[in-house]
Amino acid sequence: MKTSTALCGLPMVMAFLLMASCESKTPEEMPPMPVVMGTVSSDDVPVYRTYPGKTQAVRTIPINPRVQGILEKVHYMQGSQVEPGQILYSLEREPFESDRNSALAGVASALADLEYAQSQLKRNAPLVKEGAVSEDYYNQLESNLVGAEAQVQSARAQLVEAELNLSYCDIRMPGVPERHHYRIGRTFVDEGSLVSPGPKSEMAQVVQISPIRAMFDPAGSEWPEYLKQSRYGSKPLSVDVTIPTDKNFSQTGIVNFFDNTVNPRTSTIEMWAEIENNDLALMPGQYILVRVLLETLQNAVVIPTSAIESSASSKYVWTVKDDMSPVQVPIELGPEHGEMTVITKGLSKGQKIVIDGGSKIRPGPDTKVRIVTKDEMKQEAQTAPGAAAAAQGTKNGS
Repeated sequence: MKTSTALCGLPMVMAFLLMASCESKTPEEMPPMPVVMGTVSSDDVPVYRTYPGKTQAVRTIPINPRVQGILEKVHYMQGSQVEPGQILYSLEREPFESDRNSALAGVASALADLEYAQSQLKRNAPLVKEGAVSEDYYNQLESNLVGAEAQVQSARAQLVEAELNLSYCDIRMPGVPERHHYRIGRTFVDEGSLVSPGPKSEMAQVVQISPIRAMFDPAGSEWPEYLKQSRYGSKPLSVDVTIPTDKNFSQTGIVNFFDNTVNPRTSTIEMWAEIENNDLALMPGQYILVRVLLETLQNAVVIPTSAIESSASSKYVWTVKDDMSPVQVPIELGPEHGEMTVITKGLSKGQKIVIDGGSKIRPGPDTKVRIVTKDEMKQEAQTAPGAAAAAQGTKNGS
């Protein structure tokens, strides 16, 4: 009976001893986390805004006939570049040459009538003094001379009109600035067609392709920034134009138009910049990206973007106290500049912050860090147990 009682109490004793043994052990302390430190610096940082946009021709020039006639010849290659004054179309000249010849004959006839009226007046001038002809007759001769002079002017005007119409048989590229580049599209009329002036008489269309406009539409809420720069900026706003499908393409220009109203449907403001487009790589209607240089922040506080950590409600960086304990420093962010970010509040130039390893720091009263170099950090990452296991897994998979 005694033996049974002793055996029953044995498990309770063993459980008590096991609990006492566990309580006597101290938890293992976390080793200090390696971090790389860096210095907060300053730099001149350009502030950009990027917008989708389209190109637009500075000039769109319709080619229209000035007179009615039969189209005799198309002189240009459709889709080619054209020059100011270049002949694009020719109309049949014969009807207009006939009108010009008729006008020449009219001038000759009017001059003959004028000469006769002058001679009549001259011959009768002494006779009216002698009373051989009446005053009324002489006045009629003077009136005839005035009429003959008017007929000469009218005939000459008709000749000018006939010669002008004859010149319109050659339909030319208008006299626009020669330093620019122009391209003509397809022809809307064929040889042998009857063409005439009118609202629907367009024969072709020419567009200016250099310079060219880069159209974009900032939000109306951004207008104060643009207004500030347009009023107080020392230079015009400059833009970089790129093509999404070609990373190597880039051209620059100057913003030279702000619309005077905000579009009520889109809440945007139409703007454009003029691009030289000397290599003619852009053409009207092309989709582009427009990056506007709004301002340059002088001596802005900057840190590596990789140093910035996030919490649910804020952004922060880590600093390290003398006892190697990490401290969170809340910050406010400005624009990014390459791999750096502007800090508008929370840091000043010259401060030391954690630039690598901060994401592994866990806040706590007993948390410590140790400062290493970038090379040491890289080496430790390569020799860590997790890295070795990952490398072995990759090797086995291959």
